[in-house]
Amino acid sequence: MIPIRSSNACGPNFRSDGPSEMKYQVTQYSLRGGRPSNQDRVTVAERDNAVLMAVADGLGGHAGGELAAESFVQTAVHAFRNVKQPTIERPSAFLALVIRHAHNVIRAMARSHPMEIEPRTTCVLCIVQNGYAYWAHVGDSRLYHLRGTQVLARTQDHTSLEQWREEGLVTEAEMGEHFSKGKLLRCLGSAREPAIDIGQETSLQRGDTLLLCSDGLWEALSTEEIARYANSPALEEGIEDMLLAVERKRKAASDNVSVVALRWDDAMSKTLPLQGNPAGQVAPSALVREGARAVAGRKPSALGGKATSPSRKQESPNDSLDQRIEELEKYLSRFEPRPKRDNS
Repeated sequence: MIPIRSSNACGPNFRSDGPSEMKYQVTQYSLRGGRPSNQDRVTVAERDNAVLMAVADGLGGHAGGELAAESFVQTAVHAFRNVKQPTIERPSAFLALVIRHAHNVIRAMARSHPMEIEPRTTCVLCIVQNGYAYWAHVGDSRLYHLRGTQVLARTQDHTSLEQWREEGLVTEAEMGEHFSKGKLLRCLGSAREPAIDIGQETSLQRGDTLLLCSDGLWEALSTEEIARYANSPALEEGIEDMLLAVERKRKAASDNVSVVALRWDDAMSKTLPLQGNPAGQVAPSALVREGARAVAGRKPSALGGKATSPSRKQESPNDSLDQRIEELEKYLSRFEPRPKRDNS
């Protein structure tokens, strides 16, 4: 079956907007494969100097996986499009806060749903802004940073299998076929709020490719195959061929498979880095102070310091963590997708 773009997909998109004059191609696909429904969701959203990419893989073993994935991408897009300032000053904090908020949205949806459901999803989220890439993820949906056929970086799955690979008990090539491949340690929507992994601030070179995908891709194709298809001179054709290869290999056993890919077609950015941050894991409570400023448009400060806002008094050292969380949640809730009315 020829890959069919998802309803919100776009083909190669050449951008040259604003002072940054970002130039890139972006494409996205999502296939049902051999499953009765597609619980993956992909999306791309753009601003003058930035692009957001997201992949969510709803957990098929839990009722409401499709709803969880949809809630995640909608929450991410709404937050991205409604950031007040022209540049997101703390992109990694922004991504992690959006993931955290999406988790709470999914939990709230489960509580209010007329039927008893357990909506869960994995996710990977990436912003490219002024020639730098920032990403964050939960679960086993992945991001690959590719230069030619070389894999410069990939996200680390939140699975027991990934831990075994790091310990040398299984190889990268064995992961796609291993019997424990679907056992997640973290996801959105569960009772436990997940820690979030963030990637380091990454300067892009001309020809670099960022590829976000659900596990349906990397379980079917090796890392070398993924890199080879993504290195195709025509990005969209390469991604189409990649998904056709998955269908040929897996046939009726194919999982949902989704990809968002961006090819950087510009020179390296001359803009100074915003963060200079290393990769790492972020506990939810650690995001609040800097993240609230990043999302709500306050002036950035040094980590642990204070900042003032024209419309707000200076924060008191006695302000509780719960108060700052509540303040942030109220702000982000303004951008939650509203339920559609049934006009029937």
